[in-house]
Amino acid sequence: MLSEGYSRSAGIRKITPAMVAARTTAEALPLQAVEMSDLYRYLRQGRSILGLTCQQTELLCYLIAFTQPADWSGEDDVLPVSTASNLDIQQRFDLGRTRVKNLLRELAEAGWLLHRDSPNGQRYRRSNPFTPRSQQAYGFDLSPLARRFDDLKRAAETALWRQQEGRRLHREVTTLSRTIYALFQTAEEAGVTVKDGKQILARTSALVSQRGSERDPKWLDPICQELHQIHEQVEREIAFAKEMTVSSDTSDSVLLSVESDPMGSPERPHYTYTKSTSLAKATVEATGFAENCNEASRSRSSSSSRAAQTQPVPSAVTDPLRGFRAKPSFVLHIAPIFRQYCSSDRPAETEIIQAALFACEQLGISRHAWAQGQAVFGDYPNAVVIAAIAARTDAGEVRSPGGLLRAMIARFLAGQLALDRTLYGLAEKLKRGPTIVQ
Repeated sequence: MLSEGYSRSAGIRKITPAMVAARTTAEALPLQAVEMSDLYRYLRQGRSILGLTCQQTELLCYLIAFTQPADWSGEDDVLPVSTASNLDIQQRFDLGRTRVKNLLRELAEAGWLLHRDSPNGQRYRRSNPFTPRSQQAYGFDLSPLARRFDDLKRAAETALWRQQEGRRLHREVTTLSRTIYALFQTAEEAGVTVKDGKQILARTSALVSQRGSERDPKWLDPICQELHQIHEQVEREIAFAKEMTVSSDTSDSVLLSVESDPMGSPERPHYTYTKSTSLAKATVEATGFAENCNEASRSRSSSSSRAAQTQPVPSAVTDPLRGFRAKPSFVLHIAPIFRQYCSSDRPAETEIIQAALFACEQLGISRHAWAQGQAVFGDYPNAVVIAAIAARTDAGEVRSPGGLLRAMIARFLAGQLALDRTLYGLAEKLKRGPTIVQ
């Protein structure tokens, strides 16, 4: 207990209970060998997680600059002590004396630095061969940064994850909203009425506005979850209202003469014969472009070939490609959108199938339409169909890729789909030069 006549002398630092508690906690932790560059990076990356302001973070980095790399070796007799004066800090940050003292006290109470005062109140460092370096260093002891280095690293990793997750969720809101708008457009073109459609569109628009430019995952995650629910609800409503009708009348309204006139010439037969066992080749001359894309050769007579041209295609068609050999490398070059999802220029068919599923999200094709095409066409042929739709979308010939996929499914079930002619036309475009497909 202090006597009645005691008065605090001028120049003596005021020690608060928070500073005493922080010193006790910090000195109980073991020292670690750290790099100064890691301290700079982790402090700046994780400052929001650590509860540091920008001024406090930059002040700590400034104090670290007054130390040497050898001070952070983790040895007990060598401590990182900064000898920066208050006047140096005032001039560096353009702050007043009182503000500097408050910042230093806040950092000491938070346990990020310790005060080591010399007998004469000055901050200095003195070393000799007989005395440990730490015994002759007075100023700001930054050893708590080394003792709490794991907390710094964890905070920096958490902040980086939040930043990346926030950007991903921000993009996902845009993707989901566009998918919902595309579903409504497809439903309108197919003549399907979605229950409470106006309210759903208004709510989707409100969620996008609510997102704004925010990048906080805590704010964006509920918005994405609600948009996912709306997306699933719209797909269920469309499937329930119309059962995704496959009638040719509805299909023709969506096609807009895109698939009714395939890219191959209508006057040319479906398959080209030069010899009895010849292959119709579409070779691209440029290096790094598609391999030879071959149509399956057929050993039919000319009379049977002419009969096949005059007779209608049977409804029970088993091969959507009708013998066209669409190799994975060919698919990559007619649909460059697939490239970002493949590990090489010669992917396997499984990679093409996976890439087609990812490409559907960019094209605005719903998972329901993808699953329906997979059930009707098969795994790899469905991926080739998606690639053909992507190629024609890039050319500006398709307004609704999802509607076109459903229409192609309907035409295939009706025995009217000539996908081989479309693929042959795309192969001829590749043959004309590497500049056709970018």
